[in-house]
Amino acid sequence: MRSFLGHGVGLRVPHYERALAGELDVDWIEVISENFFGGGGRPRAVLERIRRDVPLVLHGVSLGIGSVDPPAPRYLQQLKELVDRYEPAWVSDHLCWGQLAGVFSHDLLPLPYTEEALAHVVEQLEPVQEALRRPLLLENVSSYVSYAQSELTEWEFLSEVARRSGCLILLDLNNILVSAHNHCFAPERYLAGVPAECVQQLHLANHSTRATHKLDDHRGPVPEAVWQLAEAAWRRFGPVSSSIEWDEELPSWETLRAEQREAVRRAASAGAEVARGAAEVSLRPIAVPRVPEHSSLRAVQELFMDVIRWPTGVAGFLESAGDERRRAIQQTFESSEGFGAVERLEVYASSYFHRLLGVLRELFPRLCWLCGEVAFHNLVTDYVLACPSRDPDLRRLGERLPEWVREQELGGRSLLFSELATLEVALNTALDAPDATPLSEVELSAVPLEHWPELRFSWTPATQLSRARCDLEQLERCYAAGDRAAARGLEPGEERVLVVGRRGHVTYFRALGSGEASALEALWRGANFAAACARLESAGEQPAELVQWLRRWLADGLLASCKRG
Repeated sequence: MRSFLGHGVGLRVPHYERALAGELDVDWIEVISENFFGGGGRPRAVLERIRRDVPLVLHGVSLGIGSVDPPAPRYLQQLKELVDRYEPAWVSDHLCWGQLAGVFSHDLLPLPYTEEALAHVVEQLEPVQEALRRPLLLENVSSYVSYAQSELTEWEFLSEVARRSGCLILLDLNNILVSAHNHCFAPERYLAGVPAECVQQLHLANHSTRATHKLDDHRGPVPEAVWQLAEAAWRRFGPVSSSIEWDEELPSWETLRAEQREAVRRAASAGAEVARGAAEVSLRPIAVPRVPEHSSLRAVQELFMDVIRWPTGVAGFLESAGDERRRAIQQTFESSEGFGAVERLEVYASSYFHRLLGVLRELFPRLCWLCGEVAFHNLVTDYVLACPSRDPDLRRLGERLPEWVREQELGGRSLLFSELATLEVALNTALDAPDATPLSEVELSAVPLEHWPELRFSWTPATQLSRARCDLEQLERCYAAGDRAAARGLEPGEERVLVVGRRGHVTYFRALGSGEASALEALWRGANFAAACARLESAGEQPAELVQWLRRWLADGLLASCKRG
């Protein structure tokens, strides 16, 4: 039996504070699963609050159920932990592929609609649904390419996946309109071809119209064409939950809420009754011809990934490829008048690099500012070619960037760039590190004085130590003031220890004086309180200072616990 939550909104980062304040005045909330894999910090606090206030739905973007390689075990483990802890009303992802040989495209790449692909998706779904102990919702994706070997329509393929696997369907109406325009079919045929009993949710979003195609960019309010298709869907399928997706140029919450209210109004006016004849589209088997061996799913995905990751674009790939690879592209991807296979593939190639650039710009805002947009763009282009993403969580994309910067001309010009990148990796790690209750001054004061020499300390997961020769605190002041010339003029000096931590939901860093750094590093490596005092004495410092530093570490939330031994 279909679950009905009403009409919700996809929550994005700019509105997290509203969630924490308990002001999500909509029927339910959908969140991107991967944004909450970190284990703690503000993201997890947001989930806790949402779950208390309104129903929660997890929507993934990196499962890649159609990839020839199975979903990463670590990814499934992280998703299962989220599901078990927060008990969402349901879990969804996309009917697509996105990774190959450990490299993630972070895009929703379409499948050929063949028996081989169909059987593969169904086989992949079984362990996923078993691990999550629930049927998965699969969403139709917008697409810009079509395959010569496809034997089914997209809606036939989606329906057959649902029949064979028992999964449910998240029908993205904007994606239907985009794909209908790009591949010349009527959107109404899609609605008519999907089994009503399998449709659990609708997505409502906007797109842009380019010279050759429509592009799914989730920028702006839901257009009238999508609203009309939604009304047709509610008339055909009955009461189906919907959510608003708005990802680019995000508006105020009031604007999003107005879109959600419009969904409530339109659904009510559509009657919320299953139209006659809806049951005629049932989950009956569909005969799918076998695909010839030469056009296997793995070969298709290898070709696709090679093309979209080529540094000079699809045209550059064709110039460099041999006759066999050029023939493979001609035989695999279909063209239409005014929108050929090369232009269609170029949509994905452009998306691949710009998505990764955008993510790294968000993860490394100071480095991007220090480099300047053009230099940062060039640096990132080279970086993603040499160090492609190997994790479904995009926030880990930049973990190798400090080492990469150090080896580049930019790093050779100044140590500042690689040290700044190292700092930003630490800050990103601290942002959603697992939560831990910090040790309090009351707890520490309760330890009898005779036990203090034996005390050893543990540290909260967000706490990290780093080293830098450049004055990154001064750089932070330049960054706040927008003084890039002064920042670039900073010269390396003596190496200093930096501590990175998180106060509440806000990350911070500070440089330590020599005495504080010596004491903290000793305790960090497991020395007891007496050994740390002895180290300070040998360096000519006053051990009594350690008590003051402990108070500061307690106030900063760095210490997790203390114990004897």
